[in-house]
Amino acid sequence: MNLKNEKQLLLVIRYTLPIFILFLSICITTFLYYENKSSFEKMKKNTEEKFISDKKEIVKNQVENIYKYIISEQVDTENALRQSLIKRIHESHKSIQNIYNQYKNTMNKEELRVLIKTTIKDIRFNSGRGYFFVYDKNAITQIHSLLPALEGKNLIDYQDSKGTFVLRESLELLKNKDESYQEWYWRKSPEDMTDYRKIGFVKNIYELDWFIGSGEYLDDFEKDIQKKVLSQISKFKFGENGYLVVIDKNNTYLNHAKKELIGKNVINKLNKWNKTDIMNKTRELSKNGGGFITLNYSKPNTNIPVTKISFTKYVENWDWIITTGFYKEDVDVLIKEQEVILEEQYSQNLQKVFIFALFITSVLLLITYFISIIIEKKFKSYKDDIKHHIKENQKQYELLAQKSKLAAMGEMMENIAHQWRQPLSLITTAASGIKFQKELDILSDEMLNDSIDSIGHSANHLSETIEDFRDFFKPNKEKSFFKLGDCIYKTFKLLSSQIQNKEIEIIEEIDNIEIDSFERELLQVLLNIINNAKDALSKIEEEKYIFIKIYKTEEDAVIEIKDNAGGIKENIIERIFEPYFTTKHKSQGTGLGLYMSEEIVSRHMEGSLEVENSEYEYKGNSFRGALFTIKLPLK
Repeated sequence: MNLKNEKQLLLVIRYTLPIFILFLSICITTFLYYENKSSFEKMKKNTEEKFISDKKEIVKNQVENIYKYIISEQVDTENALRQSLIKRIHESHKSIQNIYNQYKNTMNKEELRVLIKTTIKDIRFNSGRGYFFVYDKNAITQIHSLLPALEGKNLIDYQDSKGTFVLRESLELLKNKDESYQEWYWRKSPEDMTDYRKIGFVKNIYELDWFIGSGEYLDDFEKDIQKKVLSQISKFKFGENGYLVVIDKNNTYLNHAKKELIGKNVINKLNKWNKTDIMNKTRELSKNGGGFITLNYSKPNTNIPVTKISFTKYVENWDWIITTGFYKEDVDVLIKEQEVILEEQYSQNLQKVFIFALFITSVLLLITYFISIIIEKKFKSYKDDIKHHIKENQKQYELLAQKSKLAAMGEMMENIAHQWRQPLSLITTAASGIKFQKELDILSDEMLNDSIDSIGHSANHLSETIEDFRDFFKPNKEKSFFKLGDCIYKTFKLLSSQIQNKEIEIIEEIDNIEIDSFERELLQVLLNIINNAKDALSKIEEEKYIFIKIYKTEEDAVIEIKDNAGGIKENIIERIFEPYFTTKHKSQGTGLGLYMSEEIVSRHMEGSLEVENSEYEYKGNSFRGALFTIKLPLK
């Protein structure tokens, strides 16, 4: 932000807000003066409507919340039953195992069976409805707490009310599993032809070649849930006269503030004060999504009917109606109180509004003056902090860049040593040969010339190597046009000896694209990536490949480099561009190579560097390795 913009912003802060506050105060004061009388009457009417509307919304939300609670209990009923059964079976199974482990060395199996039968036979749960049954693997009844007469009988052909062979199904379920849920359908009495769904749970007792189980009718368990829900609803109270009413399908009160009404018929009570068939209307309204209904009803502890506005809703699976409401006269009292308050406020507001407007405007003018001074100081301090942080960040970046460059220099020195080893060996061999042949007086002119030519050729190669590596370390502050294929060629020329020594094959698919960027910095990035690939490939025994592919899209030139070294571990692949993160030993890596490579590509070259693990095929073989993708803008 330049100095001119800063001054303009300070002027806006200093003067615009006070002017706006002053103008707004005048407008509001004028508006209140002319509109206060008419708005007062409107406010009284709105207050009445709002009180009624708010009260309706409150009772509606109360019913909806209870409805959601009931629905959640309905949804969880079967799951709760399943959890209850599995808990009981696991407890019983644990007891059987404890008895078996405690007495298996002192009692034979038949004695253990008798002891276990005695222990669990009379156990009951779920209000006395729940019991255990035990069968052996031939479907012979060992324990049946509900029907002891079945004990000792083979029930392999026993069927439920829908024809399912219950014991055969149990044995089949437990053939390959320790335990399993199971469902049956039974009729509760000969007179009742309804097929009631029963959920059961069975579990193997391997030690005795038995299996234990238990079951519960879903509707019986659901009645316990209903009792729990009604118990919770009975605790629900709001306001002075607020309570929740629950009515069943027979129009019987299940919950009411007047406890003496619970279990009694609703219609008799309502017909006493309402001339219309209000209960049928209530039920019809409830089944159509619920809504508000107005009726005459007495308050708790009174026998005088008053107008009551109620919200009612239907609970489908249980055939319940839940309703609550408010008495109109309670709201009328609140409305009258509010109107008195509004009248007092009306007379006071006219006097206060002018004083307040003048006072607040003066205070705001003073505050904005001091705020402008504080903001100006904060701006200057903030600018200084930003400059300081920028300098510090730049210093840190330069230190990291220098450290990375020094690390690269170390690697380059190693590469120089590799590149020089063969030419120096040739020079030494040629010189030693000349000397040896001279001493034996067998040195011919032809052999001398060949040796000198070999020494000269090797020296030239050494000189070219020095030039190649010197180019790598030259400063590169300005962009220039260069071809990506040439850059790849230079990279592999610097690393040629190590690539050859490690028997790595380079597979190229290169479109020699020309871009305007920083060639030597890209060279450093390529060296870092290919060096990492080379190090990774040195750890495998099979064929070693590095694939280079260069192509362009509409906006970018793309360089893809991948190997077949197995890829990067998934738990570290997200961290490889972090500074100082390395998987190499401290003596082999600094953790700056890939970090600086990403910084160079993104910050200097305005591109991107990404990595992923890639699976591919080459020459009919499947490979997996790290894939580095460099994207550089074409323009």
